[in-house]
Amino acid sequence: MNAVRQALYASLLVAILLIGLSETQPVYAARMEQQYVTSVLKLMEGDWYDTSGACILQIKGGYINGCQVLAAYDFAGSKPNGTGRFEILERTGPRNLYLTWDIRHSDKDSVKLNDRQMLHRTAKPSFNESVAGIHLGMTSGEVLAVLGSPTQAGNLSPYVNTYGWYYSDRRIAITFDADTVDRILLFKGSSAVLERSGLNCENTPYEFAQAYHMKRVPVINYDAHYSSSGIYSIGADEYLAFGNRMDYIMLTKYMT
Repeated sequence: MNAVRQALYASLLVAILLIGLSETQPVYAARMEQQYVTSVLKLMEGDWYDTSGACILQIKGGYINGCQVLAAYDFAGSKPNGTGRFEILERTGPRNLYLTWDIRHSDKDSVKLNDRQMLHRTAKPSFNESVAGIHLGMTSGEVLAVLGSPTQAGNLSPYVNTYGWYYSDRRIAITFDADTVDRILLFKGSSAVLERSGLNCENTPYEFAQAYHMKRVPVINYDAHYSSSGIYSIGADEYLAFGNRMDYIMLTKYMT
């Protein structure tokens, strides 16, 4: 009987230990060293505006909107293109700001506030190329004013694995980052063109290289479905990517 009781106690002890090990362990934020915080704040220094022209963020001398930066946490990415949490001291107490910065030392510099509001150094950054009257950096409201409501809205996979709008009559698709256009896809068969060059999927890679003074002729893949041949700069921090068999051309702000 004692042996049975001891076995039961042992089983109970093992169960308790297993439950303890399976409990979610606390996650601690990584506080950044002050030298890194100072460096990133210096990189973002200046006034940051929304699309209406309102100044939303002022970063100067290690302060954000006149508030002391107490600490910063969880930096990820690289120095010119990263994300992190900044704790500032307002009159009512500490407050967290989540910032994503993309600093290219041009009017395309951006800071995304709390993952929902895109800010630039000017209210209306310049653009290099457009499709059907739409260019990178436009808001969803501006797109609606030009094109109207999309035919479909949803994930644009397999072309890009993100939410976007598709216009079947024009055969173009648009994606957004914090309510601003970050990609425009122009599909084969569309009557629309890249409006600066007048080119679309019916043109040859060599014509693109000539029109945009590319350093190399785009390579088009023909052996894998929905693959991309890489990213090609067209100037002013804008890029083109070409789909497999020239099924689509993508105008994007991303270098990768």
